[in-house]
Parts: sequence; C-alpha cells; structure tokens
Amino acid sequence: MRTVPTLRGLRAGDAPAVAALTVQLGYELDPGTAGDRIASVLDAEGHHAFGAFLDEKLIGYLHCFDRPSIEKGRGLVVQALVVDETVRGTGAGRLLMAEAERLACELGCTAVSLSSGERRAGAHAFYERLGYRNSSASRFFTKIL
Repeated sequence: MRTVPTLRGLRAGDAPAVAALTVQLGYELDPGTAGDRIASVLDAEGHHAFGAFLDEKLIGYLHCFDRPSIEKGRGLVVQALVVDETVRGTGAGRLLMAEAERLACELGCTAVSLSSGERRAGAHAFYERLGYRNSSASRFFTKIL
C-alpha cells in the first residue's frame, strides 16, 4: 500500500467518492449529481479538477478555475478543496494546493485565492501554513434563482 498520495484528473467514475467527500464539506450530494457536476466542470473552459489518491482510492479533490479580472488581474480561484477527514495529515491537501499553484504559474496567474467558511479554523491554519493570508473582510452574497 502506498503511503504517499498521487494526483490525477477527476473522471466521471470518481463521482461516488467525490459525493462522499463533498458531504464532509457540508454539502449534500448524491453520486449521480456529482457525476453530472464533474462532467460540467471538465467541459467548462478554464476549469480544472483533480484528485489525490492513495492506491486507487480518492482521498481528496480540488476544483479551481482561471479568473481574469479588470481590478485584480489574472488569478486562479480554488472553488473547492476537501481531504477525507480520516487521512488528513498525509500530505494530500498540500499536494493538491501545490498542483493548483503550479497550474496558476503555467497559466500566467499572479495569485491563487480561495474562500473558507468562518467555522473552519483547521482549514484556515492549513492555508496559513502554506503561506496564504486572510486578505478580505468582505461578505459573500448569494441569491437563489
């Protein structure tokens, strides 16, 4: 059994594991919907989704997208990052974030950014250990359509 995670792009067949991991983020998601969303993300220009695996088991995933903007320049946004709570500390999260940063450099982005819920103190400490700093006191607004 491998003890060091490996990376590869997500595939439709990863949907059941993606659904289970997404529930750990606090979002209900069934495997069928997960498969549809993976396909949508992979078909969307500028979006990337990859997973961390121990042997053949998906233990974490990251979805990010390239975001050009007038006010900030080009950046890569991490939309979702989750590592199975039973294997945190194995380096999977660090590996996924390193891949996002590598991709950002390849794309010519000047920064990688993400948002993280207030209640996720452990995640905040993880991002800070990687060199990320809280750069906003803004609020995020959503209107359900």
